[in-house]
Amino acid sequence: MVDQRKDLSQFIDAALLPELQLSPSSGEVELVLLTCMDFRYPQRILDTMESKGLKGKYDHLILAGASLGVLLKPEWKMTFVDQLRFAVEKHGAKQVLILDHRDCGAYKEFLGVTPDDPAQELEAHRCKCRQAMDVIVQEIPSLAGHVHSLLLPIENVDELGHA
Repeated sequence: MVDQRKDLSQFIDAALLPELQLSPSSGEVELVLLTCMDFRYPQRILDTMESKGLKGKYDHLILAGASLGVLLKPEWKMTFVDQLRFAVEKHGAKQVLILDHRDCGAYKEFLGVTPDDPAQELEAHRCKCRQAMDVIVQEIPSLAGHVHSLLLPIENVDELGHA
């Protein structure tokens, strides 16, 4: 896992963009993004990807729990691997970015992990991301060294008053 203090935008700048060779005319997407289905994150992720010039240049796969979804049920794993293989073979994807997030409902439901214990939560995501990355590299060896994972922070809103 990457240092959690980096935000998604910084990570894309530092780790992904230098490796991606994006050509608008190539028809290749270069990147597969795996995210959770949580309703709090899609717009934030889409906005960040667009701001980095990646709009329309990646395949986006969604599973409950992101990394956990790859591991949780055999049929989910099969669906993910089939879709990933298609992205690699037909779209030219060469990188995978797994975006887990804190306060994940799937982690809570299936593993009992909550943000009440941040160290346990971080370790659970670290463990599942490592396992999901291992699945990806086992299934598609050409992706070895090109699979990344991040843990997005909780978006908090602090109420400042009410009149």
